[in-house]
Amino acid sequence: MKINKPKIKIFEEKALDECNTNENIYNTLISENNKKIELSNITIDSCIIKNINFQDNTLNNIDLIDVVFENCDLSNINFDNRFITRVEFINCKLSGISLINAVLKDVRIIDSNFSLANLTETDITNLEINNTNMHESYFDNCIIKNLLLDKVSFNHTEIIHTNLSDVDFTTCDIAFIRMDAYSMKKIKINMFQCRDLIGVLGVVVVDE
Repeated sequence: MKINKPKIKIFEEKALDECNTNENIYNTLISENNKKIELSNITIDSCIIKNINFQDNTLNNIDLIDVVFENCDLSNINFDNRFITRVEFINCKLSGISLINAVLKDVRIIDSNFSLANLTETDITNLEINNTNMHESYFDNCIIKNLLLDKVSFNHTEIIHTNLSDVDFTTCDIAFIRMDAYSMKKIKINMFQCRDLIGVLGVVVVDE
């Protein structure tokens, strides 16, 4: 699966609080923030954002195009109904992020905490998740085209009404995952993961 990487040309470097809160942000390296700001109804396009704690700021109705987030905290940020295209999250805190009815295309989540995420009716095309914690996240009625997983922990994650046909979970931790039969159909698991999914079906394995 080929994931298109962010197309970025950096023309200037700014602190986050130096950006105009009501204008789109283009071609900028952002690596510091000196005071709390609110960004609303804008697009962040062709940017690299490093070491920013968005818990100290407010993001409302933000679209992301060609952006790299590195070492950022976006916990509990609401991206409902937004477009996230050619975006990378590297070593980021994304716990509690909401992606209800969002569109994700060509997105990579690497070495991050993606626990407690809400993906309800999320439209996903080309998503890679690598070495990431997805504990207690929730997928419901998602449309998924091309999902690549490597060393992802799905402990206590719930996945329902979502077609995961041919998605490979063999390198993932799926202990205590909850899936309905529709979502489970034709997924790829290894022999040692069978017991985890048998438990989901209510079947008890008795060792001889």
